[in-house]
Amino acid sequence: MVLEDDGLDASCQVLVPCGGLPLGMLWWEADYLLWWAKGMEIPPLVTGGTTGVLGTSPVLYGDDQILDEARSGFRVGLGSWLDCGRCFGVEGDYWMLGEATDHFRAESNAQGSPALFRPFFNINPRDEAGEFAPPAREDAEIVSSPGVLAGSVVVDSYSDLQGAGIRWRRQLCCQSACDTCADACGCQHALARSSRLDLLVGYRFVQLKEGLAVNEALASLLSAPDQGQFAINDSFQTANRFHGADLGVTWRRRCGPWLLDVLGKLSLGGVEQTVRIAGQTVISGSAADNGTYAGGLLAQSTNINVYRRNVFAMVPELGINLGYQLAPWLTAKVGYSFLYWSRVVRPGDQIDLDVNPDLLPPPDGFAGAERPRFEFRDADFWAQGLRVGLEGRW
Repeated sequence: MVLEDDGLDASCQVLVPCGGLPLGMLWWEADYLLWWAKGMEIPPLVTGGTTGVLGTSPVLYGDDQILDEARSGFRVGLGSWLDCGRCFGVEGDYWMLGEATDHFRAESNAQGSPALFRPFFNINPRDEAGEFAPPAREDAEIVSSPGVLAGSVVVDSYSDLQGAGIRWRRQLCCQSACDTCADACGCQHALARSSRLDLLVGYRFVQLKEGLAVNEALASLLSAPDQGQFAINDSFQTANRFHGADLGVTWRRRCGPWLLDVLGKLSLGGVEQTVRIAGQTVISGSAADNGTYAGGLLAQSTNINVYRRNVFAMVPELGINLGYQLAPWLTAKVGYSFLYWSRVVRPGDQIDLDVNPDLLPPPDGFAGAERPRFEFRDADFWAQGLRVGLEGRW
């Protein structure tokens, strides 16, 4: 039986394709995404108490995961069959999640209360006379302290995830009410029970960009010559760009107007990892040390730079969708997707809490180890969530 469809070229007015596919040669998809991603681990960044030293003082921010809340996004796809039997096709898609952000702020009053600190591990401690005083130990930079400093500390972070791909599609097998593993043009029952298995081969791109910045604004409460204002900044940014070969299968099961789609893919390729570390201290209102200096607290001349490398990684994906055919050309779908990424760099993992205070601005001589230092530290990553959308054809 030949079915007429005014939207098709006359040469493609063929029998209903096997596996419950609609007659159209082109198809599109548009989905709303509600996903969750693996949170970013960060070290303790702000403490309180009387000394701010880790182990004896409360952690006000850090030592936890951030950026793990649900976020919205979208996915769009477009495809075309290359033959009238719908055996061979090409498809592509693009998706993104809305930027996830996290913000923390703590500040004192004009008298420096409450006390706030930024903790670090002091590998080159000195006594009040400036003499080296081992052993290395937990320490803290003062953000505010009654009668000494009034100040604030702000920590901002973000995460951005997106991806795209293009794939060649080939029918592997089809079962329907009229044929088993038949030629794609062999079935005449558009809404019969049927199933179809297709092979997917192509290219995949995934990008994860993240950042974390700590900013301090301090004002000395001491008398001259120890007066001054200080603006201190540490910034850690990472970018991961995956390029790989995509291999997978997609299976569709139809029962009347109902559709069940199952997707499984594995991408193998390379990840370009980039880490940017920057830091700055601006001193004003001081009799002797006014100026702009490279280095904050956890970003110093020993680790400030842009670092790049390429590593091998894999990105598997699983998905399942339930659909209902609203019209011959339109299907509504709801489903679940899971994406895994074996190797990424994230800002929190690149922070070294070991600090040699001799490096802190303004410069005043240097001795001991060059810390903080940089070394690539990567981890795995995942994202998962719900999708609701439409699939159409023409």
